[in-house]
Amino acid sequence: MAYAGLMNKRLIPLVVIMALMFALYYAADQRSTMALSDEPLVLHRFPPEIVMFGTQSCQYCKLAREFFNKHHLSYQEHDIETSDEHRRMFDLLGGRGTPLIIINRELIHGFDEAVVRKAL
Repeated sequence: MAYAGLMNKRLIPLVVIMALMFALYYAADQRSTMALSDEPLVLHRFPPEIVMFGTQSCQYCKLAREFFNKHHLSYQEHDIETSDEHRRMFDLLGGRGTPLIIINRELIHGFDEAVVRKAL
């Protein structure tokens, strides 16, 4: 009986940590599915040169992909988890997190729709 009580005491922190991790993942997933603006896109240069360094698990990378696809914008994507060369390029460009987006030679750290629209 004492052993079962000890196991329950050890499992409680693990269950709490797992619940928090699930909640954080769910919150990030919900945030990535937020609606993109339906505002028309104004391009300052056509076609724009867009390169994105990201990962498949990055929720903001997913949102950036949705934005580019919604507006029919061609872009090059480099996965920094599957390519050492692209990871080195990401590091040389000062990448601190994903996505790192380059639009017409302007570096954008992260995805913010208003910043991306301005760079286009």
